[in-house]
Amino acid sequence: MGGALVKRAADVAGTLAITWGTCFLMTLPFGLSDLVFSLIFATALSAAIVLVAGVGLLVRRGWDALKGR
Repeated sequence: MGGALVKRAADVAGTLAITWGTCFLMTLPFGLSDLVFSLIFATALSAAIVLVAGVGLLVRRGWDALKGR
């Protein structure tokens, strides 16, 4: 049981790292003069993406539960 949880946590951490890195690379050209802006904006953008994905997952689970009734 503990091994599956560690694997899931590693998968989530990897996904978050890829998402944040992609957002950082997208914002880097706009913030070359201000690296702090790129770091903050990339963090906010990746947090928004993760939240929207989480809400979408919850909505899908709820929809599947309603269809199953």
